[in-house]
Amino acid sequence: MKSKRVLIVDDNDLNRKLFENLIGQLFSVESAKNGLEAVELAKAMDFNLILMDIQMPLMDGITAMKKIRQETNLTCPILAVTAYAEESDRESFLEQGFDDFVTKPIRPKDFIQLVQGYLKGQSGTIKSPEAPQEEALVMDKKILTQLLKYNSEQAIQKVFAEFLTECEETEELIDSFDENSPIEVLLGKIHILKGNSGTLGAMRVYQHAAKAEEYGRSGKTGEFCKEIKKLRNEMGQFRDFFHQEPIFGL
Repeated sequence: MKSKRVLIVDDNDLNRKLFENLIGQLFSVESAKNGLEAVELAKAMDFNLILMDIQMPLMDGITAMKKIRQETNLTCPILAVTAYAEESDRESFLEQGFDDFVTKPIRPKDFIQLVQGYLKGQSGTIKSPEAPQEEALVMDKKILTQLLKYNSEQAIQKVFAEFLTECEETEELIDSFDENSPIEVLLGKIHILKGNSGTLGAMRVYQHAAKAEEYGRSGKTGEFCKEIKKLRNEMGQFRDFFHQEPIFGL
């Protein structure tokens, strides 16, 4: 199956590396950090599947998908990868030219099955992740077990280390933010944090990041400022948990 080649397009380093780890065990992978790189790779190489993030600098995923359709000979499926999509958005993505969409946060088993299905010529939509439970876990070890099933422990430890760095960067932005600060940079960071925390099983961080993003995008500045303080506290609790609990070697 290594004869099959997948193009992973994502500006989020952590998410891209995780996709590379998951897919690379079964198929050949190439990666691009933005839509411009993706179009150039699609012109130069043949691919059997393209996973296209939607929000990216320089060129977004929708534009890149359309250029690949118009300017290359590739006929492979192109799947939209987004943290925004609901099941009701599926028709919109299909109408724009995508074959399907993957909703972040991903679950390794479902994600691999979806990729394998498309590479075998069998389409099928990945299930949207369930909403976090009322009492979300600091760390959902079921998700960690899945990650370790499809990745080496060393690779996952590295991903978590990068996630903690991402948390620190977000905390710095939160500490310098007030109601008069421009919101776009912090909101973009929280959007990335939301997807990564959900994928890695940091469910309380995910829950508060999702609420903060919702408030920020709807212009509820007061609620946003309160929620980012809660988010900061949850990132600190996750860091303490990560360093104190023997989460690896389950």
